[in-house]
Amino acid sequence: MKKSIFLLSLLLGATLQAGEILMGTTTSLDDTGFLTEISQNLKKETGIDLKWIAKGTGEALELGKRGDVDILFTHDPGREIKFIEDGYGVNRYPLMHNYFVVVSNNEKDLSGYPRNLKELLSKIATENSVFISRGDKSGTHSKELSMWKEAKIDKNFKNYKEAGLGMAKTLNLTSELQGFTLSDSGTFLKVKDNFKLQEVPLDEKEPLKNIYSILELSNVKESKKEDIKTFIKFMQSKEAEEIMKKFGEAEFGTPLFYVGY
Repeated sequence: MKKSIFLLSLLLGATLQAGEILMGTTTSLDDTGFLTEISQNLKKETGIDLKWIAKGTGEALELGKRGDVDILFTHDPGREIKFIEDGYGVNRYPLMHNYFVVVSNNEKDLSGYPRNLKELLSKIATENSVFISRGDKSGTHSKELSMWKEAKIDKNFKNYKEAGLGMAKTLNLTSELQGFTLSDSGTFLKVKDNFKLQEVPLDEKEPLKNIYSILELSNVKESKKEDIKTFIKFMQSKEAEEIMKKFGEAEFGTPLFYVGY
């Protein structure tokens, strides 16, 4: 397939010896294999080596604040905007989204559970069901906390447990304890068969939209700036959009991410 005129311009504008970018990012983009796909195509098209440190979004933002990484790819709009307002970042580029899902062990009978999120959380809390929170200041943890708050439900019931783990390990624990948890849909689809999990059906998806954005940092090494610029342009290109549109579709029958926000 011929390269697009846009990507040819990137190649012509890139340095003759493209370097390496270290990115702070969320575990879901790593666990799903999405970043591996992106990095391979980035290398092929631009010569840039993309490396990454996968943490919860909270920890990734701290890496950005300390200057330990060159760029961020995270999924917590509120904290991302504050990150820029506090002077640590200069631009935010929302690129794609999927949805958060409430999941449980597939042996649980969900026929009697509400399809409304607020009512579902109320039932979980009232019945003191096991609920496994990421508890790690990740974007998923942040979204989960906001759900309880918006539903005006006290989450401090006995079987509410903070795992302090990444998404895949939290899903495994949820399955073992036959409880509930909140997951990004991408990681859930990737591991659900291994961990014997099912999605709790809900009527509304929009309140659970999960937006992924690239954050350009305020202080980066001069030697990295050209490669960072090239990377951002690549991620906004039609080629990257095609990866987003198709990633996971062959394996799961549906893409793991959707272009735009």
